[in-house]
Amino acid sequence: MKTTMTIAASIVAALLTNGAAAQDTEEEWRPVDIRQEIRSHFARLPYGWWIREPEMHLNTYEVEVNIPDWWRGNPTSAVNNLCPERQSRIWKVTSILTLRPFYQKRPWPEVDCRR
Repeated sequence: MKTTMTIAASIVAALLTNGAAAQDTEEEWRPVDIRQEIRSHFARLPYGWWIREPEMHLNTYEVEVNIPDWWRGNPTSAVNNLCPERQSRIWKVTSILTLRPFYQKRPWPEVDCRR
């Protein structure tokens, strides 16, 4: 009886491990909607900040980050902190993501995020 329980526990553990591996594989092969991934990444911007629809230019994606006029600071430096982390699914589609701050009714220097 004890041996049967041990075998059953081993089978359950193996199935759980294979199930987790199968989910990881599905995640890797699922097609990436790059614009949706970018929108999701920027969904938690500070209050009053927003982005325009991501655009593709010369094999890179560009995002205009609009910063409210009442905000104070260096917009280029602030946008630099918004680059996606290395594990982001964005990097499966593009190797460069350009962020263009738009602050006080004018564009500011761009930031290139690279994988």
